Amino acid sequence: MKNSWKIILLAIICFVLGTSEFVIVGVLDKIALSANITIAQAGQLISVFAITAAIGTPIAIYFLRKLNQQKIFMLALAVIMLASLIMFLTVNYHLLLAARIIMALGVGVFNVYCFIAATGLAPENKRTSAVATVTIGYNAALIVGLPVGRMVTAVWGWQSIFAFTAVFCLTAIPVMYKYIPAVHTKSETSFTKEFTVIFKPKILLNLLVTFFWISGYAMLYSYITPFLKNTSSMNENLLSVALFAFGIATLIGNKSGGFLGDRIGNSKTVLYSMFFHVGSLILLSLVSGAVYLTVFVLMLWAISAWAAGPILRFNVLDLSPEAPQLILSLYNSIIQFGFAVGAALGGVEFENMPAIMLSWTAAAFVGIALFFTLLNSYPSRLKPVWLRIRK
Repeated sequence: MKNSWKIILLAIICFVLGTSEFVIVGVLDKIALSANITIAQAGQLISVFAITAAIGTPIAIYFLRKLNQQKIFMLALAVIMLASLIMFLTVNYHLLLAARIIMALGVGVFNVYCFIAATGLAPENKRTSAVATVTIGYNAALIVGLPVGRMVTAVWGWQSIFAFTAVFCLTAIPVMYKYIPAVHTKSETSFTKEFTVIFKPKILLNLLVTFFWISGYAMLYSYITPFLKNTSSMNENLLSVALFAFGIATLIGNKSGGFLGDRIGNSKTVLYSMFFHVGSLILLSLVSGAVYLTVFVLMLWAISAWAAGPILRFNVLDLSPEAPQLILSLYNSIIQFGFAVGAALGGVEFENMPAIMLSWTAAAFVGIALFFTLLNSYPSRLKPVWLRIRK
């Protein structure tokens, strides 16, 4: 098999694993009903996944550092298969939480090594394209994870999704053994020296932008199904269409972010993205009575939110050539931790306040990301303003 096909293979596996991660969002109400729990409790299945991936992935990668990437891939798939079987066989809430913790470790490790393996398989002048291919595979899960999960659940129940994931992982393990080279990816730089890259001011600012951006996004995204049910008159079919349109817009956002970054620069693209992200979240609360306008604003939200995604990842990698594995793992941890914080806060707010308020709180978090974006892009202009505020 040619290396280009091996990269596509990695992207396909990331797509399936990403779907198993994101599908929970689209079926929260169904899980809550079958497990006899509240929607907020079901939402903790998202939070616990994100927290485990954030904290557990770097630790797991450290302990697995002596294994070659082929063995790491196979081990990660076996762990995900075990977690999927638990999700399929039980509706006990505590066992579901345990399964999500196990799955988060497997998916987190697999994702990090996917990017590392893809760059190793690609020629020097096509490594960026290789990373983009894997990214598209993972992000495509957002397109089908919600609407297809909703449709499959209507026919066979939500647990059937995880039965498929378990079978897929079982099939993928021998495929990885056959086609992925058993090479070590250990860095020649000491861990202590690698760790110092985190304290670069530009990297810290990019990570702060990333945290508040994804927290604000996750706050509403994690409860998008009950939010739309509470704030609009969408029926089940229209809800699936809205979620599918949202997923398509997510992919458009990713692609447009890279395109605009090349045309107008990364800083301006992230700045405009954050600005429209805040605006679209506010608009969602203002157009809630108009169903089709809501779908349009949903797409605007997805495009503006994810236009910044590939650029933020590129920025931290570009600023840390001496420690790509560490910074990629850390970036993924920030994404997952931010997602966990957003999902947890969103759950508390959803239980105790009108659903419409979720979009406003989410907008406030993204507004903080917008501030750090301004600070990162125009530090010399903002410094006098900051000094005046302090006085």
